[in-house]
Amino acid sequence: MSDSIAGLAQSIVSSQNAATRQTMQGIFIRKQADGDQAIAQLLQQTAETQKAVLPDGQGVVVDRQA
Repeated sequence: MSDSIAGLAQSIVSSQNAATRQTMQGIFIRKQADGDQAIAQLLQQTAETQKAVLPDGQGVVVDRQA
């Protein structure tokens, strides 16, 4: 009987560890996504700032094939 109790306890601990690991992975993924979004916003702001200080006609995408 003590073997079955020990096995049950071990199973519970393993389940708790797995749940904790999944929760932490979710938190890390959200944090990484927040960081990626902040970098994208910074790049967008930088591009807008650089475009704003260029003379007229500069910074425009030109199709050289046309």
